[in-house]
Amino acid sequence: MQARQLRNHFTTNLINNTTNFINNNFDFNLQVETKPQVKQMPLMQLELFAEQSFRNKYSVVITMLNDKQLQGKFISQVNENKYVFKMNSALFEIVMLNQIKSINLV
Repeated sequence: MQARQLRNHFTTNLINNTTNFINNNFDFNLQVETKPQVKQMPLMQLELFAEQSFRNKYSVVITMLNDKQLQGKFISQVNENKYVFKMNSALFEIVMLNQIKSINLV
């Protein structure tokens, strides 16, 4: 029984000493950096930018509301608020304007 208690005490000390050593000697920089919040463009402005980009075949970067960024071209207009966006020869996405935060030219 004493051997078990000594082993548990040794293990506890080993874990505590190891974590203290790591905390004191290594900086993992685990703070989450907050990204500056970009407000969503007004829907009329998004419609205008999307229409011009589609008509002129501009290469654009669109930022979605979840901060996912896509680079490519609008290749087809499904309706007033929905477009097919081509990112490369094999990757397409249907994007809705109310899900887009911003559209920027590349």
